[in-house]
Amino acid sequence: MNSTFIGYVLFGIAAYVLLIIGAQSETVDALQKGYVPDSLIHYVHIPGIIFVFLGVSSSMLISYNFRELFGSVRSLYFVYIRNKINFATYLETIKDIAQYSNTHDIESLEDYANQIKYPFLRDGVLMLVNGYKREEIKDILESRIENEAQRESTDVNIFRAAARYSPGYGMLGTTVGLIQMFSTKIDAAAGFGPILQALAVAFTTTLYGLFLSNFIFAPFADKIEKRTDEEALLKGMIIEGLCLIKDKRHPVFIQDKLSSYIPQSRALSVPAVSQLSPESGG
Repeated sequence: MNSTFIGYVLFGIAAYVLLIIGAQSETVDALQKGYVPDSLIHYVHIPGIIFVFLGVSSSMLISYNFRELFGSVRSLYFVYIRNKINFATYLETIKDIAQYSNTHDIESLEDYANQIKYPFLRDGVLMLVNGYKREEIKDILESRIENEAQRESTDVNIFRAAARYSPGYGMLGTTVGLIQMFSTKIDAAAGFGPILQALAVAFTTTLYGLFLSNFIFAPFADKIEKRTDEEALLKGMIIEGLCLIKDKRHPVFIQDKLSSYIPQSRALSVPAVSQLSPESGG
């Protein structure tokens, strides 16, 4: 089924929840009674929560297809579950490959290459095994980085879009709540109490929209973007390492050359010159 159609259906459901169910204060009170603690009762409006969540979801389905949306959700796994990229491990692997290639035929690395789980490194080593030229390895892998960066930018754009949509739906819910409030007749016996209570309820959707935007979706986008930059740096290190292996450079030189890719501490201690004794100077 088309994601755009489902998006419009979701928006219709969201509008019904806000306009019909949300307008019935007795129904909302009965819905929230027993589920919401008294200390949070002024900040929770279940129809408003449903409206903002379904509204944002509907806009995402209208803007993107299922494959793109599922891909963005999948990227969160790599960001939050497999967050850390160990540059030192890949550096040691490249050094080991360089040492092996100096004493053995590079074609004998095929079985080892097929056991590498990281596809980018595995494919690069297989290019060495298959006799690709240095320029060919570099061009192919750099083109792959560019193409993958374009695909991964879609994940960032999806969550940035959600961060933009959320406050809008919050304001839309608040506007509807204000319209409903001002269309209510004032009961002289009840005074302005019900009006002020309805005003507080109207602004809850703005609260939900700002919360989703600034606490959920925008941080997701930033984390994915940071992870993408780190992985691009790792791939750059792999490309340079493979090219140096192709050039038959010494493994120690390769290690020293690639060490600049590994994040280092910015505050390194330096001993004072006054601590040096005449004997230590040789």
